[in-house]
Amino acid sequence: MTRPTSASQREQAEEWMLTTFGQRMGDYLSERRTAPLSVAVVEVDRVLKKARIGQLLAGWRSEDVLSAAGRKPIMDETAVLSLILLQIRINQPTLITELSHTFLKLSPRQRAVLRLTHDGLDERVYERIWAALQRLIALVDEFPGRRDKVLTEAEYRKVKANRDPQQCRIRRIRMWTLANDLVHGSWLLLPEELRNRPDGNHAIDGTFVPLQGKTGNPSSRNLEGNRRTANPDGGFYKREGSHGAVTHADARAFKKSDPGQKHKGRSIEKLSWGVEIEVARLTPNTPGEVDSFPLVTTALGFHIPGAITGEGLNLLNALALRQRKINFVIMDRAYSGAKFDEFQVPARRLGAKLVCDYKDEDLGVKAFDPRGFIQVSGTWYLDTLPGVLCNADRIINAVRKKHGEDAGKLAKAEAAHEKKSGQFKGSLRNPIENEEDQEELTLTIEAARKKYGSSARILSGAETLYSQQVQRRELFRLKSKGRMSADGTRRYMIPTEAPGYELWKAKPLAHQGDSVLMKLPTGKDAETPNAGGLKHEQYYPYGGEQWRTTHGMRNGVESVNRNLKRSQYEDIANPDKRAVRGNTFTYIVVALASVVENMRQMLSFYKRKLAIKPVTAKNRELPATFWQTTGPAPIIDEAQPPPG
Repeated sequence: MTRPTSASQREQAEEWMLTTFGQRMGDYLSERRTAPLSVAVVEVDRVLKKARIGQLLAGWRSEDVLSAAGRKPIMDETAVLSLILLQIRINQPTLITELSHTFLKLSPRQRAVLRLTHDGLDERVYERIWAALQRLIALVDEFPGRRDKVLTEAEYRKVKANRDPQQCRIRRIRMWTLANDLVHGSWLLLPEELRNRPDGNHAIDGTFVPLQGKTGNPSSRNLEGNRRTANPDGGFYKREGSHGAVTHADARAFKKSDPGQKHKGRSIEKLSWGVEIEVARLTPNTPGEVDSFPLVTTALGFHIPGAITGEGLNLLNALALRQRKINFVIMDRAYSGAKFDEFQVPARRLGAKLVCDYKDEDLGVKAFDPRGFIQVSGTWYLDTLPGVLCNADRIINAVRKKHGEDAGKLAKAEAAHEKKSGQFKGSLRNPIENEEDQEELTLTIEAARKKYGSSARILSGAETLYSQQVQRRELFRLKSKGRMSADGTRRYMIPTEAPGYELWKAKPLAHQGDSVLMKLPTGKDAETPNAGGLKHEQYYPYGGEQWRTTHGMRNGVESVNRNLKRSQYEDIANPDKRAVRGNTFTYIVVALASVVENMRQMLSFYKRKLAIKPVTAKNRELPATFWQTTGPAPIIDEAQPPPG
């Protein structure tokens, strides 16, 4: 949609604002400047009502209590959740003292809206918030146990032994449900017309969230040694691989308790302590599409670093359970490395068209079909595909890697040359000696440029050749027809116009016909990692233009991770702002922070659509910047077209 010009467009734009915030953009911005707390209270109330959080928590509470008898608490779990969401919405830390201050600032009417009952005993507010929060955590806590102190080895062993695995699983599902209902509630703030625009393309990614207490702490999987943190159920995180890690001390303990497995420890200085979150984010319907709808978070997951099994599928299940469209699912290598029956197959049964990257060892020929087909970098071809085209992806990746290394070395050499040149220019030594040093320095940098400078030219030639190879490879490609059936069957159209097709068709066992069915492997055939090619199959051929532009839309999910961690926004990277102990409180805060980030994205979208002049940092909070229904129509600055 473009800037509203016709009456119908203006009415539609105004309807969006009324549906979302209940007031015109100008009134909304004016209210935010004069009474920001009131505006935030309305927003929080609407999200929780859309998500039906009160009913959800009440149902869980009734499941857990033995009897409905007894005195009801002054503040219930829904009320404290609304207070935490309000606190994040107004950019305040989620400490109990800060929550108490916000509670006392609220008017009686505002407290009533958020169901924050108050009997006038201000000195009791802190303990009531604390008690309500502990009851909320208990409903969804998969890590029950003491958090009132740093535990000894014996105490931690007792905590772990007392945990009921079935109860922990139930509470984990509850936390997942709560988080995804909250995120979905923010999505329901949008009018139906906007919610129907996305085709269902989602990018998925994980990000690390730190907890307090890294130094010297054993892994949560290692029962040996005293705890050195009040957050003992976190995990050590590394950037590489699956992100899970252990220290050298942990590795030594595991070698004693589990000598049959390899346990590689790392220096604690190179590790971080905390949890991971998984995020699904809307992407545009097509590469290059601009501002058709807000790009918001659509699903969440939580886990200990490295424990990613099933997390990608959980994101898609969260979408499917809430009747969200699932079309392209864009992801990095962490998900494409999953077992095919744990992610790729069930994801495709949900309608997902997978678009992913691979590790170098996953490129090239990775599966064979005796009927005359091979799988190369996730795509099926006739097995007459020339070898040079089979290996093209590996070769170009090697050239790209070499170019990156050479460019880094050249930059380092030029920086050293620049530094030494500056030193010589300021030197008071004999001019002749200085001249000789300069000549030697020039020869050194010229040698470096000669050695590394050709890398860009080599890469350019390799990229041109690779593009030609990808186009040539397309002639041999089997094209997917329809989606995977419930039993895992996939149909592919055979390229009957491929070079040498008649010779291929005449080979013994070669498949006859214009299409071929590929079924789920069974028995021993299903035991290999890439059985039937299912682990690596993806929708677009790797390296092609469609793959490149579609995979590029994944940048959106990385931007939301950055937004959530920025100090001016939700600041989830700062554990000092959420000092309540345990993984579960962090999960709750992250879920609510994602709701606030979604609301910010929606407001930015509306601003771009209603702008009547270029929006800058100076005017983006001024009502006159945006079109309104009342008063004289503002003069539209036509010098620059507004966004959208």
